[in-house]
Amino acid sequence: MKKINLVYQIGLGGILTSITVILQSAPVFLPIIGLILSPFSTLPVALAALINVYLGLGVFTSSLFILLIVSIQEGAIFLFATGILGIVLGSLLFRKGILITILASSLTLSIGMILLTLIVAIPGFVYMVTCFAFIFIIIIYLMFSLAYVSIWTICFRRLANYLFKINIFGKFYN
Repeated sequence: MKKINLVYQIGLGGILTSITVILQSAPVFLPIIGLILSPFSTLPVALAALINVYLGLGVFTSSLFILLIVSIQEGAIFLFATGILGIVLGSLLFRKGILITILASSLTLSIGMILLTLIVAIPGFVYMVTCFAFIFIIIIYLMFSLAYVSIWTICFRRLANYLFKINIFGKFYN
């Protein structure tokens, strides 16, 4: 990709960080509607990583720090699930192909969900671990991640193609 103008990159990173924090912290402020909005916090991070991997990492890091101030639990979910999924999805989609993107993203999401379950002990996940065998939980996480990431990859690829077609990112390049 072409080199992005630094001023536009900082401005775009700030906007995408704001959108990410609003979407990820939505369950804290809007309990029912927020649970629907929260998974969409992957999109701004993926867009940033698609444009430039360093921009994606900047949006991810700044969003994480703000989310840790707002809610530790939402920060942990962002760190291990939605945020890291956006980084992997955006950075690999047009660089490595759709199959590698789906496999790497689903593996990353599965590992993140396992870490959320075992280390961070998110309440909904912990109950499931006590009911089923650990290997069964891993299989469930892998199957869910494959389906979830496949949907995300297809939708994100279509959105990215559309955004590049209408040249929305044209002014961000020198």
